[in-house]
Amino acid sequence: MAKKNMAETTTDADDVTMPNPITTSKVKAQSDAHSLGERIQTARKFAGLTQKQIANRVGISQTAVHKLEGGFSRTSKKTVSIALTCGVDPIWLDTGRGEMSLGGPGGQPGKPGDKEYRTPVIARIPLISWEEAKAYTPKTAETHHPENVQAWIPVAPRTSTTAYALKVPDDSMQPEFHEGEIIIVDPTMKADHNHFIVARVDGDSRATLKQLIVHGAKRYMKPLNSRYPLTEIQGELIVSGVVMAKYKDYV
Repeated sequence: MAKKNMAETTTDADDVTMPNPITTSKVKAQSDAHSLGERIQTARKFAGLTQKQIANRVGISQTAVHKLEGGFSRTSKKTVSIALTCGVDPIWLDTGRGEMSLGGPGGQPGKPGDKEYRTPVIARIPLISWEEAKAYTPKTAETHHPENVQAWIPVAPRTSTTAYALKVPDDSMQPEFHEGEIIIVDPTMKADHNHFIVARVDGDSRATLKQLIVHGAKRYMKPLNSRYPLTEIQGELIVSGVVMAKYKDYV
């Protein structure tokens, strides 16, 4: 029987006595995308961080990171935070689909001024619930990472890295915003006159989408649908973000 070429004998690098470098590289790439634990380890090494550094930045224990990488924990509410900390695509880290990095050529993160630097044409932001939107303010935007992401919305990167998406909950902002459409919200933007904002008055249980109207010393939350009343803002206005754009799926 003719001997098989070494690169064809196995797909398990541990069984190869003298591995073909090309084959081993391919096997490793497949392994890296195989499980959540392996992807987290790959992302951590890609960022040049230790398990302790990841734990400190994400806000979990080093033991928890060790368990995730070892496959003892198969899910985590911190995958988005881990991905952002390591500079990798949250979708890739969570599912293994797509590209690991949205950085420069070769998957390496580029820096402004580098000859080969380029900015991704498309970014992805999390679609969250209105309840979770309350957690966003200009002060908390940089440290808050949503735990319940309904989907990832592709957008052009003119928003900050802390932007998120919401579904329009009702018809109060028609004809500009229809119920079910997706709005892109940036929590770091300063809310000014005529801006569409996601906000609530201190004491309210839920944020709302309205237009901010500033008239002298008075401020109002204006619905675009005449069926809803104009409301003067009494008390502290807590702004969870300024609407930058909207996104609509047709299928």
